[in-house]
Amino acid sequence: MPSRRIFSLSAVAAFASLAGGAGPGLAQSTAARAVRILVPTGPGGPTDVMLRTANKRAEPALGRPVLLDYKPGAAGITAIQSGLAAPADGATLIGVYTSLAFNPWTFDKLPYDTFKDLEPVSLLVNIPLVLAAGPGVPVSTVSELVAWAKANPGKLTIAASGLGGGSHLGGLLLSMIGGFDITIVPYKGGAAALPDFLEGRVGLMLDSYLTLRPHADAGKVRLLGVSTTNRQDFAPTLAPIADTIPGFATAAWQGVVVKAGTPQAERQRLAKAYHDAMRDPEVRATLLAQGLEPVGSTPDEFAATLRADHEKWGPIIRKAGLKSN
Repeated sequence: MPSRRIFSLSAVAAFASLAGGAGPGLAQSTAARAVRILVPTGPGGPTDVMLRTANKRAEPALGRPVLLDYKPGAAGITAIQSGLAAPADGATLIGVYTSLAFNPWTFDKLPYDTFKDLEPVSLLVNIPLVLAAGPGVPVSTVSELVAWAKANPGKLTIAASGLGGGSHLGGLLLSMIGGFDITIVPYKGGAAALPDFLEGRVGLMLDSYLTLRPHADAGKVRLLGVSTTNRQDFAPTLAPIADTIPGFATAAWQGVVVKAGTPQAERQRLAKAYHDAMRDPEVRATLLAQGLEPVGSTPDEFAATLRADHEKWGPIIRKAGLKSN
């Protein structure tokens, strides 16, 4: 895979014109006008789909094409470092997810200060997680899960997608609040965990509805509840886990930030473009169908979410002793 891949649906026309005989000045002006988003995951996944969907509405408001530059790895740190190396002019957005709040706790030393070197732009989507039981755990509800776990100490396992990720911390919180033991089994991602989960080698998964729904529809796993405190439109029959385990709540999120020092007016303009995009009926319908909850926040609202998650999960991460070199 190339080390750098950049794509833009709306930039295709400009490139086509260039191929048809336009001079190099057009290519230079297009690149100069473009907004680049450093994506912390690879192409083709939920983050990619979400950003492409949002950009269809954000680009006209910005009056500039938006290019996706994939920088996966290191819990989002790779993308952040690339963004901090770029000018603070609003032309580079950094895609971030929930790990932005957790990394100060899970890494001994970060190459940046989360709250000084970065400035929030917009929280784009929340990602409610769904708890599912595989063939190795004979339960159909959260209350049955609690009873089974307490009757079978040491037998319950849950797949975790990376250190300090939503599924990892969600599993820890489930154990702490629910009052039963869970063994965390780490994987490089949800796709890597699925084969073991479907074969019963790991008991639980806490992942996106989009990932788990096909296997539930096929009767291979059972969906137990959602990780938010309210029911979700994409699965209205699934009750919140908190209905049975009061105080349990976790969800992943994705948003965009910029390098500190970016002009305030430019940051507000970017925020408004994505705020409005997430309220577009077509965008909302597309994202809701994939189990994503469109938000499109203001910079201040995103800053509050980031700070709240940082403070909420710090004690849990410290108690669990999670650290990465």
